[in-house]
Amino acid sequence: MRVHVADHPLITHKLTVLRDKTTPSPTFRALTEELVTLLAYEATRAVRTTPIDIETPVGPTTGLAISSPRPLVVPILRAGLGMLEGMVKLVPTAEVGFLGMVRDEETLQPTTYAERLPDDLSNRQCFVLDPMLATGGSLIAAIDYLLDRGAVDVTAVCILAAPEGLAAVEKAMHGREVTIVLGAVDERLNENGYIVPGLGDAGDRLYGLA
Repeated sequence: MRVHVADHPLITHKLTVLRDKTTPSPTFRALTEELVTLLAYEATRAVRTTPIDIETPVGPTTGLAISSPRPLVVPILRAGLGMLEGMVKLVPTAEVGFLGMVRDEETLQPTTYAERLPDDLSNRQCFVLDPMLATGGSLIAAIDYLLDRGAVDVTAVCILAAPEGLAAVEKAMHGREVTIVLGAVDERLNENGYIVPGLGDAGDRLYGLA
């Protein structure tokens, strides 16, 4: 498993505002979109391309186009939905699927309650969006889901991670083509499975308590 922490000053600046508990939801949503676009730039470095011949206004040249099958972007509902616009802004030709997962607050284990994905993901590159890599349970389940359907490699884009969650994902994904792109790695998990210092519940801060 490859881990890339994108410690660019603009990423750190936006992340600082997201962490601030006084940041209102509209600002939080807008900054999440901007931050994810920056993370997506790093996450798509290995996106597959195909040479293509074109004509510029002054002559022929060879460029690159995104290969087929197109990349698949998969936000984990509900908080991952707040990352979607930032990702597809950078890769507008990507297809979008959805995984609905909820964490049991007692066992901290994820349950899948909804999915909207192609049955066959053979030869697909997939990008999973999940703001918080805390215990790692939801991300492990999502990656397993995609690889079991034939995806050739999976890149997860997360705003924050805890060391415990990273270790859990690395152990579960040993020998598989998985990349994790992060805005930062925080100190630890608390007794409730939340990242410290973190930024709180990303879903609640994006959309409220509904």
